[in-house]
Amino acid sequence: MDNQNNEPKYKMTIGLSVLEHLGIGLYSNVPAVLSEVVANAWDADAENVCISIDPDQRKIVISDDGSGMTVSDINEKYLKVGYKKRDSEPITPKFKRQPMGRKGIGKLSLFSIAETIEIHTVKDGEKNAFRMNSADIRSEIKNQTSDDDYYPKSLPDSEVAITQGTKIKLTSLRKQIKRTDKYLRRRLARRFSIIGRENFNVKIDDKPISAKDRDYYTNIQYLWYFGEESKKFKGSCSNADQSRSICEIVDQEKGYQISGWIGTVEKQSQIDEDINSIVIFANGKLVHENMLKDMKEGGVWTKYIIGEIDADFMDDSNEEDIITSARQSLKEDDQRYIQLKGFLQQAMKRHIGTNWQKWRRKAGSKKVLRERKNIKRWYDRLKGDLKDYAEELLGKIEALEVGEADKKELYKASMFAFEKLSITQQLSILNRLETEKDFELISKIFGNLTELTSVHYYDIAKARVEIIKKFKKIIDEDNKERVIQKHIFNALWLLDPSWERAATNSRMEETVTKEFENMKQKLTEKEKRARIDIRYQTVAGKHVIIELKRYSASISIYALLEQMDEYKKLLQTCLEYSDNRYRDMPVEIICITGKRPRTEETERLLIAASARWLTYDELIDNALNSYQEYLNAEERISELISIINSLDEDFNTE
Repeated sequence: MDNQNNEPKYKMTIGLSVLEHLGIGLYSNVPAVLSEVVANAWDADAENVCISIDPDQRKIVISDDGSGMTVSDINEKYLKVGYKKRDSEPITPKFKRQPMGRKGIGKLSLFSIAETIEIHTVKDGEKNAFRMNSADIRSEIKNQTSDDDYYPKSLPDSEVAITQGTKIKLTSLRKQIKRTDKYLRRRLARRFSIIGRENFNVKIDDKPISAKDRDYYTNIQYLWYFGEESKKFKGSCSNADQSRSICEIVDQEKGYQISGWIGTVEKQSQIDEDINSIVIFANGKLVHENMLKDMKEGGVWTKYIIGEIDADFMDDSNEEDIITSARQSLKEDDQRYIQLKGFLQQAMKRHIGTNWQKWRRKAGSKKVLRERKNIKRWYDRLKGDLKDYAEELLGKIEALEVGEADKKELYKASMFAFEKLSITQQLSILNRLETEKDFELISKIFGNLTELTSVHYYDIAKARVEIIKKFKKIIDEDNKERVIQKHIFNALWLLDPSWERAATNSRMEETVTKEFENMKQKLTEKEKRARIDIRYQTVAGKHVIIELKRYSASISIYALLEQMDEYKKLLQTCLEYSDNRYRDMPVEIICITGKRPRTEETERLLIAASARWLTYDELIDNALNSYQEYLNAEERISELISIINSLDEDFNTE
């Protein structure tokens, strides 16, 4: 209830400590503070803003040619903490701009970088000037009485030299300004999307700020822009190799849409933590410094990203204010923020992640084949699909940001790995390589060129060539028998190329071989003469029994099947005492003889018994057909070694 003098019984007091919390304590850097001054100039319909910096005198002066202020404007708007300009002036009178200011506390930010603030302003010929000092404000706070008002010092009109607009002098700066012109120019350019457009120009020390001062457009390698309105960014990103348009509609029903772009640079050295971000603008001013960090995307491509998104619906005057008090970030639990973040995440996964890898690898492979002649020489030796695998591999290596010496070693190891894995049809392993650490592993495995090439790969290929050459020269039947017997059990690749690196179980083989020897003792002399050797191995996920009979031995399919059945029963007995993982493996029996009948019934019976019956001549022919490439191995490997050793010519590693 009011008292008898009609004075309110209750009163809320806003103390001067508000200046301490919302001014001195709220903002932390010069660019953020100057952004508030520039935003006020925009709201005042200014066309030009001039910032002058004197680090030696620790002084900053900001002038604009906007509407200026009368005494009434100063007291009722500028000095009124919490004045909401948008409520009384939703659109500026001259240029019909939507004001950037909303909470009415931005002007307090000046106290966070300067002890003294001096305002000169002219409107319609009326000159006004006053000075505010943070020491005086603190004194008022300390000695606060019932009167919680602060009275800035009035200055003579004669000190006002401008004829229109507002000039703000910041003196006794709290911190020494070490990074001045270029730093502030870049930071301010990045905090506004309207600088240099729409009759609004900002200068630092008489030099205009432009979009180029953001200092990253020319580094953009790949560009994705939102909607036709944003196609203009293709001109700014003049060095971009690829560009794509992405739909700009965030929510059709609510009318939410964006403009702007997301791009990636070619090298990580062109980007730092400061600009590896996606900034959000609303009504031309930065409202969120980095949405990328909130997305927590894990792809390598996110380390190369820069983006600028204009989303005016984030600062709609008709909706709740979701910009935090410091005016540099958005409230992350607001539905508009959540919706925009989700939209950008989907756009990045769908359009950017996939295309980025594809484009970079293609560009990288083209570059290396164009600039490195010995790698091109290696690539030209390949045929068919191998070229596609090679392009993928070269593109990945070229995209790695390592020194020339390290890259050279990675190429050497990877080219050797490629040749080795192509033989065993395991090139898909290289498809999984992505990062520098992945390639370092390949380098460790295949990198010792002298030891691995000359001893391992080269000797294996050379030995096989020698074996096949011996086969080619054999004419006498008994020699075929003897030579094949010598090599077959240590060269299962003669029976099947996929058995090159057979994983065996030595304990099982020892047990079964012993049982086979016992079985041989039970054979008749005639049966023993018909047989040269019998061997058991585990290979390629199966049990394999191999029997060699004399070249001149004659045996019917039925007698052979009966023997095979004995082998299987014997093996099954041995498996009863083995690990469970070996019991269910399939069994294949291979019998090699001098000749065999070729009938449909024979083939049918062999298939049913999971068996193969080869002649010695068939084995030789099959080996020659399967390993014809090995006949050229010495020449090919020698050439590969020559190419790899010549890579020094392609790299400047001095």
